Amino acid sequence: MHIPTTIIVMGRSGSGKGTQIELLKEAYLKQHPGEDILYFYPGSVFRNIAQSGSHTGAKIKEDTERGVLVPDFITNGLFVGEMIEKVASGDQLFIFDGYPRNHNQMEVLEKVLRYYGREHAVVLHIKVSEEEVRARMASRGRYDDQDAEVLENRMHYYQEQVEPVIEQYRNNNNYLVIDIDGVGDINDIHHDIMEKLASV
Repeated sequence: MHIPTTIIVMGRSGSGKGTQIELLKEAYLKQHPGEDILYFYPGSVFRNIAQSGSHTGAKIKEDTERGVLVPDFITNGLFVGEMIEKVASGDQLFIFDGYPRNHNQMEVLEKVLRYYGREHAVVLHIKVSEEEVRARMASRGRYDDQDAEVLENRMHYYQEQVEPVIEQYRNNNNYLVIDIDGVGDINDIHHDIMEKLASV
C-alpha cells in the first residue's frame, strides 16, 4: 500500500495523533525495512531541553506546564536544526507531529519543504471534539484543576491558531487535507488512515 512521503499530522491534544503515527511508521517500515524516518515532534525536543538544567530549559518547562506555546524562534530554530541534521534522502518519509501550530511556523515549514523539493504534502487531520478530549482526560484519572487549566489553554490556542492553519492548507493546491474521525477503535482509525493515504 502506497504511503506519501511528506505527512503533516494535525489534531487536538488528546486526539490520539501519537498512537496513529506509531502505527503509520510501523506500516511504512513493513514496506521499506531498515529505511530511516524523519519524525519531528516538538514536544519531545522541549522535554529534553527542559530536563537539561539550562536557563532556557527552565523557561520552556514553565511554558509547557502552563499549556502555552514555546516562542516561535525556539521552535522554528529546533525544527530547522533537525532538518539539517536528519534529512538523509530525497524520498525519505517525513512526518511532522504538532508542527506547524500557527501561521508563522507554517511559513517556515513551507520554505523548508520547498528547499527539499517537497512542495506537495498530505495533511492528516485527526478530528475529535473538545468534549471528547475532556472525556479522555477525565478517564485517565489525573484530571485535576491544573490539568484542566492547561487543557483549556491548549484548546483555546488550537481554535485560535491551529484551525486557521488547517483551513489555509485546504485552500492551497500544494497540500491535500485528509480528515480522519479520531473517535472509535484504534485499529479501525488506522485502517481508515491507510485506505485514504493509499488513494492519494
